[in-house]
Amino acid sequence: MDQLHGTTVLFIHGFGANPDLDFYPTLTPLLEHEGIQYMIPALPDSSHPEKNAWLARIKHTYDHIDGPVILVGHSLGTRAALLFLEQFEVKVAATLLIAPFSNSIANADRRHGVYASFFDHKIDIGVVKLRCPKFVVMHSKDDDAIDFAQGQEIAQDLGAELITYEDRHHFSEPQNAPEIFRVLHTLVL
Repeated sequence: MDQLHGTTVLFIHGFGANPDLDFYPTLTPLLEHEGIQYMIPALPDSSHPEKNAWLARIKHTYDHIDGPVILVGHSLGTRAALLFLEQFEVKVAATLLIAPFSNSIANADRRHGVYASFFDHKIDIGVVKLRCPKFVVMHSKDDDAIDFAQGQEIAQDLGAELITYEDRHHFSEPQNAPEIFRVLHTLVL
């Protein structure tokens, strides 16, 4: 338990989500049971997200954390996590990307461009890697929201460990919480 002391997991939810949706309500009791500190900021207007507003909220939350931080992004939150690392001079202990996008700006056209601002440029992966020593990607081959190939591509770009699943879809369902917790627990320790 001593190893867990002081580390805070900062979750970045996805498009159309909030801390009370997806796997979060099932995951948070597991974290609390283990004494793992976490924060899940409700990002502004998640159905019509704007990059700068999301990054400002993430930075504000980050600035109120003492001690090491592990970033966990899901779906559009994975892109926000990498943009956060690129834009701000921060240091995090590790980053877990769940069902992530690749670094392709072609993603700006998805969902009729509703989150195009997140893909207005290619992220400088070199800068991102300076601010985080370890990346892990979780992606399922049957993800119908973000193709598995995108997860493979960003994992390769980052030199991340890629954990592949066959039947987890987009990881949004509450039953994915124990597996997310298992992977996250290995990062916290």
